[in-house]
Amino acid sequence: MPRTVLILETYADRYAQELQARFPELDIVTAKSRAELPADLSTIDVLVAFGICVDDELISAATRLAWIQSLATGVDHFLRCASLRPETVLTSTRGIHGPAMREAVAFMMLSLSHEMPRLMRNQNTRQWDRSKRWPLLAGKTAGVIGVGVSSTALARLLKAFDMRVIGFSRTPRQIECFDDVVHTERLAVAAGDVDYLINVLPGDAKNARLVGKNVFAAMKPTAFFINVGRGETVDETALIDALTQRRIAGAALDVFRTHPLPPDSPFWLLENVIVCPHLAGFFAEYEDYAMPILVENMRLFLDGRASEMRNIVPH
Repeated sequence: MPRTVLILETYADRYAQELQARFPELDIVTAKSRAELPADLSTIDVLVAFGICVDDELISAATRLAWIQSLATGVDHFLRCASLRPETVLTSTRGIHGPAMREAVAFMMLSLSHEMPRLMRNQNTRQWDRSKRWPLLAGKTAGVIGVGVSSTALARLLKAFDMRVIGFSRTPRQIECFDDVVHTERLAVAAGDVDYLINVLPGDAKNARLVGKNVFAAMKPTAFFINVGRGETVDETALIDALTQRRIAGAALDVFRTHPLPPDSPFWLLENVIVCPHLAGFFAEYEDYAMPILVENMRLFLDGRASEMRNIVPH
């Protein structure tokens, strides 16, 4: 019996074309959005998707689902689905996001330190203002909350900027390109030593609002906060208060508790905030990076070797 694969993704056709060429026996169904989903999901064996498109209604309707390939590193959206069955294999694309994340963070750090919003406002009003000098990244300290593949790639770039890099992890250990890795329990104390606090935490229960009032209170008034992890890991009320009162210098935020960010959110109006609509991992070459994992895992799945697939996430 041929396996049926549902690819739920804006660029589903790209994945479908590659998979069909390599595995002609597959029955591939594509949907660029939830609105294009087939009415009957009970015949789906494999789901390929970003978790943000998935909810429990979809998972419960796919009664034959044997494998989910997340197109993201984070799988928290899938794990929140109560109907996710223990026998359904869940895999991620962990390991492909290092280049994108480090470039996104570098863009945000430089945009904050160089006051890009002010420069753009001056350009719009044709104002030539050289009254302020920008600070160098060299010699500054960056704190990275969450130590993994992407943050290690980020640390390597930060070291190239001649920065000191501190990692925060629940399992402190020596890691390449980090000057020190300390326990996450010390975050509120050690945050006072950093000039840029960068959050790359995944969105699970133990990380909920981990970056809160005590952390922002410890930060220097010249320090910046950057979030490319998950919105739910941050106490947004405390962050808005710290930014409004100028207890920290500013923030660049790629993720929020609510997506899209509501029009009435205070973040839109704060001059010391750069709002990015979840773009850190949204790069033009994404399929080129994700495809090798998808193809390798598909081959193993069809060979009956699911236990050998890359990036299996226990659940």
